[in-house]
Amino acid sequence: MKELRLQINITFYTLVASIVLCLLTVSMFVTHDHDNALLKSAMVLSFILIGAINVNLLMALSGKRKASLCNNGLHYVSAIGRKVYIPAESISHIKVKKCCGIRITKVSTPERNIYFLSFQFSTLQELKLKEFGYLAQ
Repeated sequence: MKELRLQINITFYTLVASIVLCLLTVSMFVTHDHDNALLKSAMVLSFILIGAINVNLLMALSGKRKASLCNNGLHYVSAIGRKVYIPAESISHIKVKKCCGIRITKVSTPERNIYFLSFQFSTLQELKLKEFGYLAQ
């Protein structure tokens, strides 16, 4: 059984952190003299995103947020800590899209589509997936 482990997508965390910092900086400078609800909501959104990023990154670094793709299927731990296993027979295809430095991996099954934002394959892993017939050309 060949197991393909997830890698942490540093570009994703850098891009999201820079967006949050920009939102936070703009809202701090503009809300100093103004009482605008839109700018204050941007500030609250920034703090919520910072918390979500920190929790996701800590889970990824501690090994609790990972996914394994092997010959038998896909096993991953969801954001709420639930362990999910999808057999290889029910996976129809895997598609990877790159958008603004973020890799979005779509795993399609007959029932639903599963999206991973920080699911990043190495070159060797992509070659193995193409060899297994999972990765869309």
